[in-house]
Amino acid sequence: MKYFSFPEFEQSVTAALKGYDNSTPREARRNIEYLVDTVLDPLREHLAQPIVITSGYRCRDLNHDVGGSPTSQHLLGLAADFRPLHATDEQMDTVRQWFRENAERLEFDQMIDYGSFFHVGVRPEGSTNRRQMKCYNAFGQGYRKD
Repeated sequence: MKYFSFPEFEQSVTAALKGYDNSTPREARRNIEYLVDTVLDPLREHLAQPIVITSGYRCRDLNHDVGGSPTSQHLLGLAADFRPLHATDEQMDTVRQWFRENAERLEFDQMIDYGSFFHVGVRPEGSTNRRQMKCYNAFGQGYRKD
């Protein structure tokens, strides 16, 4: 983990307001390291600017409150929602292009483009990832960003 820290994956306005302990357990920390090392650090290197984690690890109560799936990879530290620090149209397009160009060599299970932010998830280390990419023009499927 070259460019990220665990507190970036634990921060949550909803968790703070509701008093949830959103600290990452040991297993989730290993998963976050895998996600960062295989996807987010290489993307950050390519962008040459910080990436903002808008939702990382989620404890079960937090995940429920933000409308996350009961089987969300966020619960395991295997997913993150993010955007470039300066989320200009150009930077967002750069992220999209980077995923398209590197999809065959990257280890990611799913990348979803919500227009104003991205979701990326991985399967546990050693598992086969689908390298699936989806695009929604707005928040979809009842999903709320934390």
